[in-house]
Amino acid sequence: MMKGQVDLPLMKPNHGLPRGLNPVLGLPMSPPMSHQQAYGAPYYNTSMEAVWHGEFSKLFSQFYPHLWYLIPSPAAPSPRWYRFRDSAKVRFSCQQCGNGWTSMKGRVIFWYYLNPQGVPVPEGYLHFKLYGQQCKRCKNGRFEMAMWYPEEVVKVLGNVYNRVGQTYYGFYQPPLRQDRRPGKPRTQHNAELCQACKDGECTNAH
Repeated sequence: MMKGQVDLPLMKPNHGLPRGLNPVLGLPMSPPMSHQQAYGAPYYNTSMEAVWHGEFSKLFSQFYPHLWYLIPSPAAPSPRWYRFRDSAKVRFSCQQCGNGWTSMKGRVIFWYYLNPQGVPVPEGYLHFKLYGQQCKRCKNGRFEMAMWYPEEVVKVLGNVYNRVGQTYYGFYQPPLRQDRRPGKPRTQHNAELCQACKDGECTNAH
């Protein structure tokens, strides 16, 4: 346990939780359909789910007694929510032809909001969207899901944790990590095959 970390309670009244969430830590429960069917966009693969939720819990439990929830989202929940964008080195694998490639332009968008009138304590929501890329061999219009390296997950969640802390908890100019896992992709970034580029989200700025 990290210094200053507090275990979140095992039970919590289910007041106003978004549908499909477990009342413990806000982890998504098994949906009645696939993530692609539910959101029409790539989602993190199941083997990395524990990394995302484990790191989120380790960091955001430090805001206790406020409770925070990690929720996948296809778009901004509201234009009033705060927004944070980050980049990472990620890997892709085409489900149709097996082609694999890495990208230094893996993109994640976070939206966050702390509800001061949560019951029984203030509740925070961290929505996020992971962007995909198309296979240059197939060019079938399908965006493949990004496979995130664990250290990149740690980096982006640490960055958004610091940004949330700056917004709501008085953190003073928290540092943002912009390093990436070492590596040189064999080909240059192709904007025509990038979902984040098509949404206008693939720039160098955070």
